[in-house]
Amino acid sequence: MFAVSADDIKKIGQIREKLFGCSTEEAVNAVFNKFGITDYQVKTMLLRQSMQVQELYDADEEPLTDEDAYEEELDFFLDGKWRDLI
Repeated sequence: MFAVSADDIKKIGQIREKLFGCSTEEAVNAVFNKFGITDYQVKTMLLRQSMQVQELYDADEEPLTDEDAYEEELDFFLDGKWRDLI
């Protein structure tokens, strides 16, 4: 298990707040660039946090690469329908 500091939690909150206002891929990329986030797993986790996704049910037969999983999550995020559920 890894340790999470108060600063980490604050940073995640700032990222989530900024992502919530994004409606384009460029805007999402700008947020990640601002905070120096390049890892696809971290990007995916942050998008899910922003959408308040608690569990993911994967129906795909083949596992996705980290980049493909991120792109799939980004498409869902940019679709915006999740906003009606929170």
